[in-house]
Amino acid sequence: MKNIFITMLIFIFFVGCFEKNENDTIKIGVVLGLSGKYSDLGLNEKNGIILAFDKINYQINGKKIELILKDDKQDKEVNKQVINELIEDNVKYIIANATSSMSKISSEIISKHKDIFQISPTASSSYFSKKDDNFFRVQTANSIEHFSNLIKLLEDSKAKNIYLIGDVNNKAYLYDYLHLFDDKEMKYKELIDSNLAYEDILEKVKDADFIVQVQNGIDAAGLIQYLRINNNTTPIISSGWAKNEEFIENVGKWAEGVYFTSSNYINYENKDYQDFAKDFYSIYKYQSNRSNIQGFQAANIIIEALQNGHKKVDDIKKYIIEKETFNIAGDEISFDKYGDIKTPYYIFRVKNSKFIKIK
Repeated sequence: MKNIFITMLIFIFFVGCFEKNENDTIKIGVVLGLSGKYSDLGLNEKNGIILAFDKINYQINGKKIELILKDDKQDKEVNKQVINELIEDNVKYIIANATSSMSKISSEIISKHKDIFQISPTASSSYFSKKDDNFFRVQTANSIEHFSNLIKLLEDSKAKNIYLIGDVNNKAYLYDYLHLFDDKEMKYKELIDSNLAYEDILEKVKDADFIVQVQNGIDAAGLIQYLRINNNTTPIISSGWAKNEEFIENVGKWAEGVYFTSSNYINYENKDYQDFAKDFYSIYKYQSNRSNIQGFQAANIIIEALQNGHKKVDDIKKYIIEKETFNIAGDEISFDKYGDIKTPYYIFRVKNSKFIKIK
């Protein structure tokens, strides 16, 4: 009897310790494309996210943060698997994903669980817009409203033959560009799959008056360089996805004059940005880019909500929506009642290897 009593005490002690350890830990999942196509975007966002948690020493209000990193590999089935793994592991806060196509898959699963909050650093598809759900993001949505400057640029150019170049496998992101002219007299002459060989694309756009390009920075740079070397001087406007230093570094002198549509306007003179850039460089030894910043921002929004005592999804949503505006890393982010960003899209043009805002 005495041995049984002692055994029970030991069991209760260990169960109590286990429950205490569980209660003293906040699990936060991070699902990004860390390998495969578009991994540059995911890896950059990961570095920004990790910096945010480094700065608080992985602790919030005395509780330890357990950051659980998962690679979606830009693969639908892999993404489903890792999201379900996080749910099974009782993770209530998830930063996911880098691309709209993967974010869509994640949100469709997470939406069935009303106690899980998801925030994406860079998902921009209008698919997520104006929905009262548990999905927030720090990237302005693609929409006709936000594309007004892009449409005006094309209208003013009086272009007749407009070609759209994009990855047909990333339909969630490409969708809004496909429907850019739904209520206009203008239309695309053709959608060209960016996965085609460069020489095939060159042949297809030989009569183009304007090219709308939807690719990441490295891919956009490679194609533009090829077109220009082969004497195609058609005006090009690229999506905000490509507006980064990787584009400038990879395209060389052929960047000059290329347009971009993007909500990403960084105030490099802002002290908060300079502090972020200094901290980032001290760890990673390269100059921070927009994807790093957006990863940092997404993480900080969750951190701030939790620091203010908001643990439940509804409380986190209410806190973010009521506060509305966050100033993080020199960038002002304003949320609407659906968790969408209000920041408009601007038009930039490359001049002397710099992105200059023109409207």
